[in-house]
Amino acid sequence: MDLFKPIVPEEQQHPNFRFITQPQLCNPELEVIKGWADGFIDRDDKFVKEFQTTFNSSFWELYLFACFKELGCTVDFSYETPDFVVSSPYGEFIAEATTAHHPNGFRPEWEKNIELFEKTSKEDILRLATIRLSNAISSKYKKYISKYSKLSHVPNKPFVICAAPFEQPFFFSQDSLPIVRVLYAYEATLTVPGNQEGEIIIVGESRSFRVQKSPGVDIPLGLFTDSRMADVSAIIFNNRATFSKVRALAKEGSYPIIFSGARVVQAENVTGLRPFFEPRPNYQETVLDGLHILINPFAKHPLDLRMFENREVAIHNYDPQTDSYLSELPDGFLLQRMCQSIVSGENTVEFKRSLSEKPYQELSPEIWQESKLIYVGGQNGPFRDNHMAHYRRWTVVVSCDSIDEDWGAQAVNSLCYNIPQYMQANRDDSIASTGIPEWFPTKEEAYAAIRRKIDQISEQENTNMI
Repeated sequence: MDLFKPIVPEEQQHPNFRFITQPQLCNPELEVIKGWADGFIDRDDKFVKEFQTTFNSSFWELYLFACFKELGCTVDFSYETPDFVVSSPYGEFIAEATTAHHPNGFRPEWEKNIELFEKTSKEDILRLATIRLSNAISSKYKKYISKYSKLSHVPNKPFVICAAPFEQPFFFSQDSLPIVRVLYAYEATLTVPGNQEGEIIIVGESRSFRVQKSPGVDIPLGLFTDSRMADVSAIIFNNRATFSKVRALAKEGSYPIIFSGARVVQAENVTGLRPFFEPRPNYQETVLDGLHILINPFAKHPLDLRMFENREVAIHNYDPQTDSYLSELPDGFLLQRMCQSIVSGENTVEFKRSLSEKPYQELSPEIWQESKLIYVGGQNGPFRDNHMAHYRRWTVVVSCDSIDEDWGAQAVNSLCYNIPQYMQANRDDSIASTGIPEWFPTKEEAYAAIRRKIDQISEQENTNMI
């Protein structure tokens, strides 16, 4: 299987394929990909064409095959589908690859303009990634129910969906946050500044059980927080499985490459990040670095995790008894990584010329239905079961006091869309805030009381303007 001998006209080739096959530009990297493909069988004689025309999905399959080999697994290619019938030292499982792509009309991942990165909201990046990953995983689940589960070699085996994000130019900056939102409805750890300089105190966690695709259209999250997707045993995910991964594994080439990022520090009494800034070939990385396994606690056929023990793999799970998201990141885990190549402009001028610059669609701004109280969950100190609403340009948070089991409410005069944004606005002295001293037996009564307070403030402001 010769991946790099062109079999389609240049105008049909994917921009990424055209870039990496420029003469003498990526020879060491091409050898890495050839190594990934060693033993891979093109069962329908379409793989090479797809690699050259659509690239990312085929690239992801080759990476997964390399990971399975590294984990001591073998793949049985005698079956037409699903993608991988895997035999591990601890039993067989079925794996199906999927990738999140950009929506029609949106900017594709290869149209990278670093100037746009500074102008792009991190929340917009995470929101689009969450939407597209949810779609990709849900589509594969539906295909399992309608097709794969009926094949004789599939039933009673763990079924694993292997998902990779390629849905926007800056997908590399999302880390694992969107996939964790999709599966466990976990949004962020809530922190406040401590008394000591640089001290951070963890006070709770923010949850999110929905993501707005467009005004009035919400996608439910938390796919692994109940039994709705019990046929899926786990998700394999790696946001670092990009061409930068290939460069990190390749021998030194004809131009310098600098790697930067951070690895996790997990030592006795010490948890944190260790930044790095290294040139190739000093920088070291493995094929498994950055890999995430996200477990479904409701799975009918659980995946045996022993193959991942003592490997550079993060394991995520959810405890239904405590409604808690759990994560285990080993010491040295590759959390973030970028690379910068120092290439002569002569090598890329033709490639850049081939990229068409045109106006693209963007994600619609999030708009909440006025006055609708939305459950967001999570907890902040003694307060839990958070609900949020927008009312007269204010953001309201209604929470239950877990000690007294009654409800209170507060608000800020700013539109926020999650608890971290609300906390940030509440700490801003330039943004008005208010609350009610009373506590109520129901959230509806607490919400009605804070709305009356906001009405009073608004009426007073209108009176002062007259």
